[in-house]
Amino acid sequence: MHPTFHPNFVQFIKEFNGTNDYFECHELLEDYWKEVAPKSKHHPLTAFILLSTSMYHWRRGNITGAIKTMNGSMKRFSATSPSNYYETINYDKLMQDATHSISLMKERKAFQQFNIELMNEQLQRLVDALGITFSEDLHFLTHKHMLRDRSEILIERERQKEMRKRLY
Repeated sequence: MHPTFHPNFVQFIKEFNGTNDYFECHELLEDYWKEVAPKSKHHPLTAFILLSTSMYHWRRGNITGAIKTMNGSMKRFSATSPSNYYETINYDKLMQDATHSISLMKERKAFQQFNIELMNEQLQRLVDALGITFSEDLHFLTHKHMLRDRSEILIERERQKEMRKRLY
């Protein structure tokens, strides 16, 4: 299976291009990345994760964070290119859109979303087949990290802490 046909990557594309839920994009790819290359910061998925993070920061008005993470994303894309993760997308257009976004951010322009153009019919069919609900609540999409239910994360964090205590 091509790595971009993985369900998390397919859903990432649907979220990035369709719902613009960049927080969810980050979560999806972080799970996928941990599955295939845990702790490897120089993996192509980390470039997409940083891209999503930048878009999330930009929409929230955190221009400094948005610029920093977009620059980091572009460096990761360059450092990991060529990659089979870039075969099914229009990599050159993505780099142009990211560069243009940084220019807009530096000019303190309002958030402008862009799409990741797909170059593979099978990936496009997989994305089109997903039935994802669109949120009309821009406030929720903009501030999702503060408004979501974090109980599972906090429980897991506590579990990890207890495990470390037992080891030492």
